[in-house]
Amino acid sequence: MSAQRSVVLILLSVLCAVGSAAGDDTDAEPRTEHAYQATTIPAGYRVVTIPGPLENGTPVQFGVGGIDFATDGTAIVAGRTAGIWRYKEGKWSRFAEGVHDPQGIRVMAADGSVVVVAQKPELTLIQDIDGDGRADLYKTICDRWRGGGNYCEYVHGPVIDSQGNYYISINLSDAARDAACEKGGGAAMGTSLGYDGWAAKITAQGEFIPFASGLRSAAGIGISSKDEVFITDNQGGWIGTSRLNHLAEGAFYGYPASLLDLPEYRQGKKLDKAEFEKQVKPPAAWIPHGELANSPGNPEFDETGGRFGPFAGQIFIGDQTRSNIFRAALEKVNGQYQGALFNFIDHLQSGCIRIRFDQTGRLWVGQTGRGWRSVGGKVEGLQRIEWDGRTVPFEMHSMKLTPSGFAVRFTRPVDPKTVRADGAITFKHWHYHYHGEYGSPKVDETEDASTVRSISDDGRTVHVDLPLQVGQVYQIITQGIQADDGASMTTTTGYYTLNSLLK
Repeated sequence: MSAQRSVVLILLSVLCAVGSAAGDDTDAEPRTEHAYQATTIPAGYRVVTIPGPLENGTPVQFGVGGIDFATDGTAIVAGRTAGIWRYKEGKWSRFAEGVHDPQGIRVMAADGSVVVVAQKPELTLIQDIDGDGRADLYKTICDRWRGGGNYCEYVHGPVIDSQGNYYISINLSDAARDAACEKGGGAAMGTSLGYDGWAAKITAQGEFIPFASGLRSAAGIGISSKDEVFITDNQGGWIGTSRLNHLAEGAFYGYPASLLDLPEYRQGKKLDKAEFEKQVKPPAAWIPHGELANSPGNPEFDETGGRFGPFAGQIFIGDQTRSNIFRAALEKVNGQYQGALFNFIDHLQSGCIRIRFDQTGRLWVGQTGRGWRSVGGKVEGLQRIEWDGRTVPFEMHSMKLTPSGFAVRFTRPVDPKTVRADGAITFKHWHYHYHGEYGSPKVDETEDASTVRSISDDGRTVHVDLPLQVGQVYQIITQGIQADDGASMTTTTGYYTLNSLLK
């Protein structure tokens, strides 16, 4: 499909291909949203489950790949196998179909009549021209990467910067099932030499710009209001555990197979571990496998101005396998991001691959388990997390590096006696192997001698001294710490990635 070509589709031909979908696909009566009890959830928050759409009385197979919103609050939801739908006031209506496993969507017109989706073959603009609520224009923005037809070559995104540029990521192939893929010395995943394993920038005019390499299975991309792009990657060969990366143009993030798309390698240069190992950009945060996440999705910035509780400015990330959501509290040290990760909510109904804040500060969670295992019992779903606007849960808020250790910030004042008790705060640290084998154990895991030095006058920051070493993950483990009113925390551990010490 050419980037210059636009096609007005006659929907009848598409509807014939899906058989019984022809006819009224909007529920006669709204399907009721209902409360959902998660295993771990901070005080003041609740989870609402949103039933998916029906067609002819039958639930649609709906695994969510993308969520965005029109200005009136209508949710525009991309289903991996079900096309694109609109949801408002308990009712669903189909907007578009015929898209191939979309893994992201952005609303481009205030009324939701124009969207851009990333699907496996291309970045596509989809528009309702005649105002009947159904899309009739499908236009290729860019298709300058080459898919090899492998199921794992997902295209995630887009996110859009203030200049109108799109950013996407292209997964590596499942090379274990495709002998034509070049694994670059890694396990399982490889490239079909069409920019697999790359993040790309696509201009508003459709120009494809290879942006950053070394990605493996980067299942989510996010952007802040400051045009800072972050991307997660999933554990595997060359990726010792999952990563949260700050995306920088020209950077290499670890998986060497993607380097084969560079001109010098296409001309015959061989991959050399001693050479490319020096190029690896460390993550803003390592995500401990099996403890915090197994298959993280998109980073979503809390820029709600406090409408989602006390974590404004942090990044929320869902996990497909564990069906949980965790948060990242990052800081810049010597010009590079690093920081702490904390769990937020556990055991939602299915894998949390897509999350998105709406205009009112509610966090929508698009879920899928199709093709992958996930906790929760359902293979797909849509849920929403809401804060009551009043209750401040007692949790660790963030960790900041100090010259002698960490300043651990809490959301509320602590009870000093519980903080100074023996064993109330302990630390461990470790690092990960950089090798082509699948994942890495914790390497040189060590318990640290730590001392609570002081508590701030407002009772919310605890200064802890301990020896520090660059290139390590530091785990904080708390036991028995309470707020000054006796409240306990739902999450008692955190993980700080230390890339650089204070100068």
